[in-house]
This record gives sequence, C-alpha cells and structure tokens, in this order.
Amino acid sequence: MTMKEVTMPAPKTETSSARPGVLPGVVHLALDVAEKGQSTAIAVLQDVRIELRGAIEQGIELAEKVSAAGFRLARKAVQRIDDAANETLAGSERLLGGAVKSARETTNAAAQLATTAVNGVAASA
Repeated sequence: MTMKEVTMPAPKTETSSARPGVLPGVVHLALDVAEKGQSTAIAVLQDVRIELRGAIEQGIELAEKVSAAGFRLARKAVQRIDDAANETLAGSERLLGGAVKSARETTNAAAQLATTAVNGVAASA
C-alpha cells in the first residue's frame, strides 16, 4: 500500500441531525426553568395566602376579645353605678327619715313648751 492508498478518516462535519438534539434540549431546559419558576411563584403565593389568613384570623380574634372585654367593662360599670345609686338613695332615705323625725320631735317639744308657757301665764293670772 502506498501512502495514497491509505484511507484517512474523513473529518467530522456537523450534520443537520445533530442540531435537532441541541435545540430541543435548550427548549426543554427553558420549559423546565419556566415550570420551576411558576411552581416557586405559586408556592410563595400560597405561603403569603396562609400567612395573611392567619393574620386576619388573629385580628378577628383580637377584635372579638376586645369587644368581649368592652361588654364585661360595661356590665361592671353598670353594676358599680347601680350600687352607688342604691347607696345614695338609701342614705337619702335615712337622711329624710331622720329630718322628719327630728322635725316631729322639735314640733312636740315646741308644743309642750307652748302649753307649759300658756299654763304658766294662765296660772299667774
């Protein structure tokens, strides 16, 4: 064999069959990245939704507790005002009863004094 007869391997040239493998790979990678981004965004939005719901529920519970505390306070205030009014009325009743009793005693004493004075003047006459 001569040198000319030795067959040299032909250099590899890209054929059109190699490109369809690269392009679909790039497209699949882009789709995978988009899908991963989408699922991550949805997961983050779900986490935000859960946290917002928890915060709103806690706000509602706080409002409920505050309103219940307000009603308890109103009941206690009404009870205290009623107790104070009851004591005031009872004290007024005692005061008025004592004043009337004192007025009767004074009237009786004045009547006795007048009777005694009239009897003294009549006896000296």
